[in-house]
Formats: sequence, C-alpha cells, structure tokens
Amino acid sequence: MKGMKGKAFQHVDNVKIEIERLLKSSDNSLDPYSQQLLEFIYKQVEPFEEIAQRSLHNHLDEQISSIAKILLGIVERIRDGGVQMCRHELENIKQAIQSTTPPLRMMEELCLDGLYSSFPEEEAAEEEKEECDDVSSKVVGVCDVYKELKDSVLKFPVTSLVGMPGIGKTTLANKIFHDSTVVKHFDHPVWIRIGRKCGVKDIPRRILAEIDPESVTMLSEDDEVGVHECLKENLKSKKYLIVLDDVWDRYMMYFFHPYYRYIMYGLEHPFFPWENGSRILFTSRQQQVNALQNHLHAGAITVRLLNKEESWKLLHEKVFCKGKCPPQLEKAGKKISEICEGLPLTILTVASLLSKVDKSPDYWNEVATKKRHQLFLNAYDEISKVLLPSYTHLPGLLQMCFLYIGLFPQKYEIPRPKLINLWLADGFYELNLNINSAKDVNDCLEELVLNSLVMVYKKSAFSHSHTVKTCGLHSSLWHLSNKKAKETKFALALSSPNDGFGDGIRGHHRLSFHYNVLFAMKDMLKSVEDNCASDARSLLCFGPYHQYQVPICFRLKLLRELDAQSIRFYDFPMEVLQLVELRYLTLTLNGTIPPSISLLSKLQFLVVDRHQSIKSCKDPSYLPMEIWGLKELKHLQIMGSDLPDPCGASLESLSTLLNVSAYSCTEVVLKGIPNLKELKIQIELTPVGDGKLLSCFAHIFHLHILELLKCVIVNPEVVPPIVPFSNFQSEWLTKLSLSGLGYPWKEMSKIALLPFLSVLKLKNYAFQGPNWEVEGGFIHLVSLVIEDTDLVDWKFGCGALINVISLRIRNCYKLEKIHGVFGEYLQNIELVDCNPSCAEEIKTTIPKEATMCVTDVHSSWLDSKLKT
Repeated sequence: MKGMKGKAFQHVDNVKIEIERLLKSSDNSLDPYSQQLLEFIYKQVEPFEEIAQRSLHNHLDEQISSIAKILLGIVERIRDGGVQMCRHELENIKQAIQSTTPPLRMMEELCLDGLYSSFPEEEAAEEEKEECDDVSSKVVGVCDVYKELKDSVLKFPVTSLVGMPGIGKTTLANKIFHDSTVVKHFDHPVWIRIGRKCGVKDIPRRILAEIDPESVTMLSEDDEVGVHECLKENLKSKKYLIVLDDVWDRYMMYFFHPYYRYIMYGLEHPFFPWENGSRILFTSRQQQVNALQNHLHAGAITVRLLNKEESWKLLHEKVFCKGKCPPQLEKAGKKISEICEGLPLTILTVASLLSKVDKSPDYWNEVATKKRHQLFLNAYDEISKVLLPSYTHLPGLLQMCFLYIGLFPQKYEIPRPKLINLWLADGFYELNLNINSAKDVNDCLEELVLNSLVMVYKKSAFSHSHTVKTCGLHSSLWHLSNKKAKETKFALALSSPNDGFGDGIRGHHRLSFHYNVLFAMKDMLKSVEDNCASDARSLLCFGPYHQYQVPICFRLKLLRELDAQSIRFYDFPMEVLQLVELRYLTLTLNGTIPPSISLLSKLQFLVVDRHQSIKSCKDPSYLPMEIWGLKELKHLQIMGSDLPDPCGASLESLSTLLNVSAYSCTEVVLKGIPNLKELKIQIELTPVGDGKLLSCFAHIFHLHILELLKCVIVNPEVVPPIVPFSNFQSEWLTKLSLSGLGYPWKEMSKIALLPFLSVLKLKNYAFQGPNWEVEGGFIHLVSLVIEDTDLVDWKFGCGALINVISLRIRNCYKLEKIHGVFGEYLQNIELVDCNPSCAEEIKTTIPKEATMCVTDVHSSWLDSKLKT
C-alpha cells in the first residue's frame, strides 16, 4: 500500500509548483543565476516527493514538511528579491540548501524505519547477556581489523565498529580503550554500554553521568536542553574518547551530526564538539550505521570472521591455555575449529565445553566428524541466548523472512531470485500492508543483511537495485532460526527419520526435507501427510539430487509452494494437478507438461528442469497451448520447451522468461508477453542452418520494458553467422550478456547505442576478430566483461567508456594492445589468463584521477596473484 498523500507530500508539492510557476512565468524578471538556483532547489526536493508518498512514518512526515517549508521560504525570497539579490547572497542561500537538505540516502533510511515502527517489539525470552567474546580483552587474529580501527579512531570524529553478534566488536573496542598509544591522545576516556532499551535522547544524560555525576543529579528528567548545555561545557574543556558499546538505535550516528536538528527531534544544536579533537566509537550489530558514514565524515569498520588459522589458534588457546595440544588431537581440533565458521563466540563456547570433557582422540574425532553432535547442539543452544535479541528486535515481517531462510539446509548458498520468489508465493506480500511489490520484498532481504543476520556469499556487479546474488545463514544463526521456527510452528526442517514422527510435527505450516531419501520411508511419509495435511502450505525438497524417482507428499492438498527440483520424475506427476492452491512449482522431469496444467490457475512461478539438458533443435518442443491460460504466471523457466503461438492470448503478468530457445522469441510470442523484464535464451545452431534462429534479436523491440537479456549459443561456430546482427531498439535494457554469437566487432556499434546499458558481458567469442574500435556510446556502462576471444588490438576514443567502474578480461591470450583511457570512476580491473603484455598495457588506461583503482592480475599457470 502506498503511503497516503499527507501534509509532507503537499508541502513538497507546493515548493515544486511555485518553482514551476516562476520559471514558466511570461513576465519572468529573474536573472540567469536565480533561475539556476531555482532549478537546483527543484532537483533537491524531487526525491522527497516519492519518499513522502511512500512513508507511513509520522515522524518522518514532520521532518520532510519542515524541510519543505524552509525551501519554500527560500524560493519566495528569490521571488521577492529578484535581480536585486546579489550573487554572493544567492550563493549563501545555495550553501544553506545543501546543508539543510539531508542526503537522499539518509531519508530513505528514515523511511525504512517506518517498517520497524509498524510492529511492536517482542520481549526477549532470555535476559540480554554480554557477548562471550567479551570474556577476554586479548585479541586473537584480526590484527588487520584492529590496525584499521585504531587508525580510524585517531582520524575521524566518529567511528562505528559493526558486525554480527559474537564476532568480537566489544573485545576490539575494549582493546582500543586500553591501548596506551591511543589513550595518550585524550584527557578522559569514557565507556558506556548502551543496549536495546537506551533511546537516542538518553545518550547525552548517560555521557554526562559518567563525566560529571554531580551536574546530572541537579537536572530534571525532562530537561534535555539543560543536559545538552551542561554536556557541551564539559566537553569543550577536554579531549574525550567516548565508547558507546552495543548500540541498537539505527540512527544513533545522526545524533552527532552537525545538521542533526534538521533530521530528528528538532534539537537546536548538536552537543558534541567536533573541533577540539574528541572522538566517539560505536559498536553495533546493525550495519545501517555504516551506511551513513559517507555523509557524516566518519569511519566505518566491519569486523570479519576469523580464518582457519586464527580459529584454530583461538580454540587452542582457550582449551589448553598456555599448554600445547597433543599431536593426536590436533587434526580433529582443527576440524572442530573449522566447523565453528570463524565466529569467536562459537569457538569460545565450543572450547569451554571441550575443556570440561575427556581429551581423548576418540571423542574429539567423534565431535569433528559426526553431524549434529550433541556438543555442538549444546553450544548452539548457549549461543542462541546472545543471538536472540537480534531476532526479537526485528519487526514481524522480517522475523518471518529470517525464519524462512532457516528452511534451507545448513551452509546452503541460496540464490536471491529463488528466495524472493518463494517469499512472494508464500504470501508475505498479502500479509503485510507495507509490502507492495517484489522490490519491497527484496528490501526485506537487504534489511536482514544490514542487521548482520544474513551472510552475503556473492554480490551482483553494480546492480542498481539489489546487491545480494547468493546468501545464507551462519550455522549459529541457522540453529536459532530452526529453533524459533519449530517453537512457533512456522516451519519444520526434517533431516532424520525421527523428525517425521510424534506430536511435534503437527501444525507446522512449512516443511523442508533436507534429504530426499526420507520420502522413501513409507511410515514417515504417511506420518507427515496425516499430521500436516490441514496445515502445510510449503514443501521444499533439497536433495541431494539422484536419478531415481521417489514419492513425495502429494496428499498435502493446501500446498502453495512445492519445490521438487532436486527430485527426478520420469513423467509429469499428475497428482500435482490436485494441488489447486499452488503458487510455486519446480520439477525435474523427462516428460512433457500436460494441457491440464491449466487447472493450476493460481500458479505464479513455474520452473521445469530436464534430467538430460541436451536436446536436439531439429524438432522444437512446445508447451501446451493452455499455458497461455495461466494469467497469474510471473516467472516461467522451462528447459527444452518453448511458448507456442498465443493465437491472440497474452500473459500480462509474466515478467521473467528463462532457458527458452529462439522459437519462443517470435514476433507473435513476444507481443503476447508485453511486460517481460528478464529474458534468457539458449540457441543450438544446426550444422546446415541458415542462421534464422539469430533473427530473434529483431523482435526484441516488442518488449518495451525489458531490463535484462542473456543469449547463449550452446554450440558456437568460429565462422561468422550469415544473418546480420539486429538493432536491439530496447529502450530500458540495463544488463546484456552474449555468448558464442561470433559476430564481427564492428557490430558492437549497435549495442553501444543502448541508452541505459550498465552491465555488458561478452563471452566465448560473442564477437570475434583481431580489432575492436569503440568510437562512442556506452555512456552509462559501469561493468564490462570480456572472456574467451581472439581480440588483439582494442581502441576506444575520448568520451567512450568514461563511466566504467569494473573491467574484467579473462582468457584473452592474443590481446596485446589497448589504446585509450577510462574515466575517473574506474575502481577495479581484473585480468585472468591473458597475454603478459596486456598487464602492462592495461596500466596506461587508468587515469590519474582513479586513485582507488586496483588491478588484479592472475595467471593460472603461475598460480599466483599480483596486486598493483
């Protein structure tokens, strides 16, 4: 649901209307600089209109209204002053606007805060405890992080130290607090533990209580101005190092910003003196704090997990103190420390339990090799008491998202699109008024990442919307997710035969089988169906994949989601057609999809893989005509089958079409899917073909809002194709990936004209020939990948490729010459298995302004990396 157009929206709109009236007025007497200033203000307020429209947060509504009123006053002053206002005064007004208007990123963060305010915070089941990594002030490993933190504290007025719970934030901050080389720079160090219940307005009083206890007792509880004035006077005279440990308020950093009064609470001035050398250090689980650093001239440090060597060192030290590990325990000990996945909290808890039991090789080997060993289960239960507040702090929607991720197996690398589609099919969209699109569900995933609850394994290259490509949970958080999901009947993960029996299975809404072999146990299968038939809405099967068919729970008639991609079916299982509530269906089969698929009228996501992915292109296979009757279909991913002629029908909701051939890209088919945003094509060329399959590009222009296109020739030829490369004419295309086409480089000029192309990947002789000259275009390209080509000489002129941020060249053994200079935004160049002379040539393309650019050269035959 969009936010109602309240007073904030009206105030912003009034500013825009007044500016438009002044600029379009026939008796406009404004000088050019005044007009330029008005245009500047117009651009400043434009983003607020969208934020005000979507915001459900009353406090943010007030702040936007306040800013809009200030800007309207400035506009009226320009109107009344006209040409009489001197240029110097106008410049002062422009600077005032820049200081008054918070960065857009800040406002977006504040808008997202409405999500948290929409749900009451659940009280933690356990009393909040100190993190186990606070037990010792000694830092084991992460010396690089400590050095970075130390430098930041001495350099920036404010530094935040962020990471998941138990990773060692407090230990590092405590080390800084007692580091003589740091403390000598300050007159008075102050340590304050904040915690979840301490609000942002309580911070000044807490600090004052530490540095001037007598003054704070003389001030009333509601005398905020008095507290601020008294604190300012105290802070003026001395240089302080103030450590705020365990910060939970996501906007705490604003509190110390000079323009804080324009953002929250209407305070007249910040209390913290930036100019006298005092410093503040935060520790927080929430990465939102780090997202503000660029705007607040502050340092941002993210604590990493320990590597294998550091993990073993910490475990060894805690189990054996100053003693030496017996040789017969070392191999098992290293494996145990590796299972902890680099989290100091887990390592310390496991070490504590190990130190209390018999140090025998048999027992240690058992702990190291047995899945779900009781020692680790006990450790995770203990750790959960520390992790639990991070879960209870979340609003209801994000709690559901977190619990759902726990349905995937431990250490599972989850593709973002799959997770988002499952959330949407599950009904998260329907249950939450704050969620109005797939974009908002994607924002939920980003929120979990920022709350240090979800780990990002792979990131998308320069995505304009979402950075997560694959993700998952740390094992400690995975255990917490499964534990809470089971307690609340949200979901049940089955990984052993015993999990399918007993009263505990009854009432669960989501079922996840981590081993498909469990379906072969008839008694267990019957127990699951008998106990969950009236409640189960999701059934997820995670393999491992094997080539023989096993039965699954088709008696769960109310299923909305069935993910059976890891199970092979010889033919389409007709029992699926009885699951009329299905929104999400994934299968692997050899047979065809029957016309009766139309019975699944609520289906939104359909994915069908083949047991054998190789098929002949001589006889194209088509989906049944009834597929055009699935009007709710949003995502269609079919390997080995194509969309038939729609005969006038259409799929207006379809936004993603994957793994189809060129036969699905005819003019009539593409006209039937006008709202498609993502298209991936696989083409198999015939030995004596005339290249007509490549003519599919000529029809792409029918997809008016297409954003992503990927085309792969599965059997590329070294001979250039007969059919000329078509003009794309795709207005909104932002990502393009081509492989095996074999066109000459001169055809790239057609791609260069795409107005919004930002990511371009050219693989496996997508284009071929010794010379490529880029004369212009690619004005918005930020990421370029070139792999497996015979290119020798590459030239690009002035103004071409000026916005490229990332360049990756792989397996281009013949590339010798590169002529041209990239733009100042270049940050990363990666060369893998290329001509050695290319490494020298690439240095000449880096402009002097690109001071942060890193060149990474890797040669597999040398098995080494050279950083320059």
